Amino acid sequence: MGISALSRLKLWVIAAMLMLPATSVESDTRKIRVASLNLCTDTLLLQYADPQQIASITWLSTDPNLSPFAVYAEQFQVNRGRAEDILRLSIDLVLTGPSTSSTTRALLKRLEIETLHLPDPTSITMLETNVRRLTQAIGQYSRGAESLQQMNRKLERLSSKSANTPKHRWPHAAFLQPNGLTVGLNSLSDELLNYAGYQNSAALLGLKTYQRFPLESILRAQPELLIVPADQRSFPALAQQLLRHPAMHNVSIRHEIAPFELICGTTRIGDVALALAARRETTGSL
Repeated sequence: MGISALSRLKLWVIAAMLMLPATSVESDTRKIRVASLNLCTDTLLLQYADPQQIASITWLSTDPNLSPFAVYAEQFQVNRGRAEDILRLSIDLVLTGPSTSSTTRALLKRLEIETLHLPDPTSITMLETNVRRLTQAIGQYSRGAESLQQMNRKLERLSSKSANTPKHRWPHAAFLQPNGLTVGLNSLSDELLNYAGYQNSAALLGLKTYQRFPLESILRAQPELLIVPADQRSFPALAQQLLRHPAMHNVSIRHEIAPFELICGTTRIGDVALALAARRETTGSL
């Protein structure tokens, strides 16, 4: 027995209606509007969101020393990291980080504004988790997954090359920032050095992340490579005296890196690791 034209029409309408909720949800997710109150959540938002999704970012992201997206960031409304700066905006989600004050987070909770808090990553695994959580929340999961795959391919390639040499024969390197600060064990930068085929001089001495690396200790450790901020000569300050100390002139090979590359944990660390590994090969350290 055949189905009448009217029945076929009814079936078509029902099928179309059943499809509407999924389509609407997907569309709404793509259009979610987001404000960020932290430099590092700014960086992730600028990397993965569509421009129309970005309602506000912090003023810090327009500083080229702090953000790789400074020029791009200039088109967006900026805030000072406070809830009151964004309350009048049409937003669906607010991103917070370690620098976001407890008062601001409490106010957002009291106003029942949805938030996503992302900690500073201290490992590749934490970085991956942050990217997945953010991109899932803003409807850009596939974009995040592709970015992570590209980063991991670079790191895996480096790890395979480094494995050809026993770790005790890897050259020594150290990060040295203004005020003589360094990075030690259990840090993203320490893991990055290992992928690039270096031992972390600060970690070998038991120094912790953002602990001072005294001049005497540097001279004793004699790292083959010192990784320093690229703008140290452009903006001289008392905080950079250690970097300019006469005793440091011939201690190690210097590798300059843009300050923003390691302020926040992003998939860009794959390129940083590649550059460090290339420096090791060209200087014949390994």
